[in-house]
Amino acid sequence: MANELARRLAVDVSADNVTWLRLLGTTDVNDQDNVTKQDSTEYDNNGFTTQEVTLHGWSLAVKFNRKSNAGVFDPVQELIRQARFKFGDQARIYVRWYDRNGRNDGKSGRALVEWNRSKTGVGDIEEISVTFDGDGILADIANPGTSTLPVVISALPSGAAAGAQVTIGGQYFTGATSVKFGAVTATVFTVVSDTTIVATVPAGTAGSAPVTVTTAAGTSNALPYTRG
Repeated sequence: MANELARRLAVDVSADNVTWLRLLGTTDVNDQDNVTKQDSTEYDNNGFTTQEVTLHGWSLAVKFNRKSNAGVFDPVQELIRQARFKFGDQARIYVRWYDRNGRNDGKSGRALVEWNRSKTGVGDIEEISVTFDGDGILADIANPGTSTLPVVISALPSGAAAGAQVTIGGQYFTGATSVKFGAVTATVFTVVSDTTIVATVPAGTAGSAPVTVTTAAGTSNALPYTRG
C-alpha cells in the first residue's frame, strides 16, 4: 500500500473555457466544498435529527512561486493576475483541476479571483496565494491528461507591420519549428523560453493574421491578430 502524493493535482486556467493552460510553479492546491445544510427533522425520525444539503459553495486555494524569464513574468500566472482589482466578467476566470495520474475525478468551473502575496521577506521566493471562489456550477470533467501542444495567449504589440518584432506569449514553445502570421511563415524568430517567442513579422498585407506556433507536438491554437 502506497501513500498518495499531494503534488499529483494539476491546475489549468482559461480565459474562454476553450484554450487551457497549465499553471506552473504550484506549491499547494486545496479544494473546498462550503456546504449549506438545512434541518429536515420530522416526528417520524424516532428522535434523531436529519439534514439536507441545499447549497454548495466551492473554492480552490492555490499557492505558487511567481516566475519570470529575462524580466518577463509567466504569461499564465499573468492571466490570473489580470483579474485582480476588477469587476464583472474581468474579475472571473475558468479553472479546472485533476489528477496527474489519470484518475477521472477532475472538476471545472468559473470563479472570482483573489490574488495576494503570501511571502514577501528578504529571504523568501515570491509566493502568490490565489483563491478561486466558485461562481456557479462546478462540473465533473474527464481527465484531460498532460499535453505539450503549444498554446498562444498573447502577441504584442498589436498592429505590427512587416519587419517589426512581436513578442508571443504562451506555453510549450521549446523546440518550436515554425511561427506563422496568417498563412505566412516568419523566417526570423527566437525561442526565448518555453513561454516566450520573439518573432519578426513577415511580409504580407495588412489585416487579419492569426498567430500560430508549431512544435514537434503539433500546431497551437490560432490567436487572432491584426497586422499593420
